[in-house]
Amino acid sequence: MNNGRECSISHNNISTCQSFLRCHFAHLKKQMAQQRAEYEAINKEMDIEVKDLHSKLDQQRQWHRLMEIKICNVERACKDAERRNETLQKEMEDFFCTFGKLTSEKKLLE
Repeated sequence: MNNGRECSISHNNISTCQSFLRCHFAHLKKQMAQQRAEYEAINKEMDIEVKDLHSKLDQQRQWHRLMEIKICNVERACKDAERRNETLQKEMEDFFCTFGKLTSEKKLLE
């Protein structure tokens, strides 16, 4: 159905169209290669940054564990010192109590 019109496509038009499509395809291919290179470069930078952040996170975790150990050691040392002080206080009270009894008995005997 050509409605009285003849449809003619010249060989020159087809050749021009194919040439345009090849050129356009090459341009798109080049753009895709550039984008891919850019994305790969960005991805590589991000990988490096992620590795750096993982390393820093590991260091922070180690530091945190070390601080927890130090805090536990300080708390344990405080409790030990408090127990020693209480024991010493009790020993001193016992000593003074005994010494006081001895001196009062001595005074009574004199």
